[in-house]
Amino acid sequence: MPRMTGASSHTDHSQSRFQQIVDALRHPIVDGTLPEKAALPSERTVAEQHGVSRMTARRALEALETEGLAYSEGRRGRFVSPRRVRYNISEMVSFVADAQTAGRELEIVLIEAVTIPADAVLSRILAVAEGDALYAYQRLFRTGGHALFVETEYVSANRFPGLLQCDLGQSTTQLIERDFGTVAATGDISIRMRAMSDDEAHLMGLAPNRAGLELEQVIRDSAGAPFCLGRQIWRGELAEFTARAMVNARALDDQPHRSGKNRDPVPED
Repeated sequence: MPRMTGASSHTDHSQSRFQQIVDALRHPIVDGTLPEKAALPSERTVAEQHGVSRMTARRALEALETEGLAYSEGRRGRFVSPRRVRYNISEMVSFVADAQTAGRELEIVLIEAVTIPADAVLSRILAVAEGDALYAYQRLFRTGGHALFVETEYVSANRFPGLLQCDLGQSTTQLIERDFGTVAATGDISIRMRAMSDDEAHLMGLAPNRAGLELEQVIRDSAGAPFCLGRQIWRGELAEFTARAMVNARALDDQPHRSGKNRDPVPED
């Protein structure tokens, strides 16, 4: 039977050509020639410059979005993404508190603040009675004028009376510690991908049903009691979550201190 090399060779050539186009579009972004928010060429321009179909040009531009190098604003076109924001979830409970302490540019816009009754899910997570009053507030976070994520937080109105009258354009964990004496000690975090709601996408200037990264965190005090539930939906191309995993606790215990000295042995009974 003769070998069918023609179709394979054509496919390889098409893939190679496609990758060349992606590389050509990527290079000025990576080397800094194109700054953040700079407009990228349109699908028609890419197709004409490289002698390919509009479909191939669209796929090449979408590849940049997948890599987090570009974002789309519908009919306005595609633009160079700001640098990804790194959030080390194993070293900080509050991204906002860390960003503000480090002097990073972070704008917080309060969208809504209301009092609601705790439903079955919220009462279980926050360890309050069903029907108890909760404060719920939604905020938009921007960096460099660019929408980063939308957050909704829930706290007990009985535990933190008058919280909604405070300035919510700051880290609420720091606010609660300063004004109510409750210290954020730990956070139970889960991260998942989901479609943004119409309201969330609108707040961030995106098309409806855009995929985002949802970070849900239950913040606990020093006694281990939950006092805040936060749900953040991030623009995926702008977020980079990192963490340190403990693979072998025994190996960690066997390591010397950073000073180079071994840990003191555990006294025997």
